[in-house]
Amino acid sequence: GIRECVPLLARSARSARQVTKAIMTTDTRRKEIAIELKIDNRGVRIGGICKGAGMIQPGMTRSGGRHATTLAFITSDAAIDSRLLKCALEIAVSQSFNRITVDGDMSTNDSVIMLANGLAGNRRLAPRRSGIRVSLHRDFGIFQAALNHVCLELAKMIVRDGEGTTRFITLHVHGARNAREAESAARSIANSSLVRTSWCGGDPNWGRILCALGYSSAHVDEKIVDVGYANLASRKIIFAFQRGRPTNAALNALAQIASAPEFDLHVDLHCGHGKFVLYASDLTEDYVTFNKGDMNDPSSLGG
Repeated sequence: GIRECVPLLARSARSARQVTKAIMTTDTRRKEIAIELKIDNRGVRIGGICKGAGMIQPGMTRSGGRHATTLAFITSDAAIDSRLLKCALEIAVSQSFNRITVDGDMSTNDSVIMLANGLAGNRRLAPRRSGIRVSLHRDFGIFQAALNHVCLELAKMIVRDGEGTTRFITLHVHGARNAREAESAARSIANSSLVRTSWCGGDPNWGRILCALGYSSAHVDEKIVDVGYANLASRKIIFAFQRGRPTNAALNALAQIASAPEFDLHVDLHCGHGKFVLYASDLTEDYVTFNKGDMNDPSSLGG
């Protein structure tokens, strides 16, 4: 099989699109991105493709752990030390793929793989040692920012193409006692079936959000919690619930935001400085129809 595939290798854009399509399963669209940046006055490129639409809540680290059905392949022509590349990828994944959820389900075959061949010809990015101190190459920050962008855009594509998804929500949790509690609060909200069905209906239901906060591991004092919505155009937050009480905000204004294909949800716990951002989707009838199984198809019993 491998010998038969080798002659098909090509450098054309058409071939790249074919690879992107070949890895799709329940995806409805290709997920791909490529950017170019300058390092050492040389053009350096980073490109990536991925797949994933269901069973999405990655938790990828170098040491393993629980993974979901996400596959991503990233390539670059940058000259970079392999240890530094691993470090850069781990940082990028922690801020992108590990911050998405479609349904909160995990399986065990996640992979994000990155290759760099050094053909850009830049001076090799590598750690610099001075005695016991280690510093990074001055251009590493540029490379890291570019890789962060590539991974985040790919991760967002997965959520937007989630099975049955009609809304894309950027969930901001502020004011937790620490980052861990902020993440717990965000995931409790984003994976709540009641919250996600309200998103499907365009319902700015703060009560369900407070309920999800209550069973998270975050410290929550409902008397000081704020819940607000913002559209993508103005980013102005309209609070539905503030300092433990529902506000006088017009329901129509809140519903208009919550009915948009994409919106921001802000939750402030007012307990500290911990914060976390999570990218999530709604729960629709189409998701249930797609995943309820088919007794006439034995292969569906495997996943």
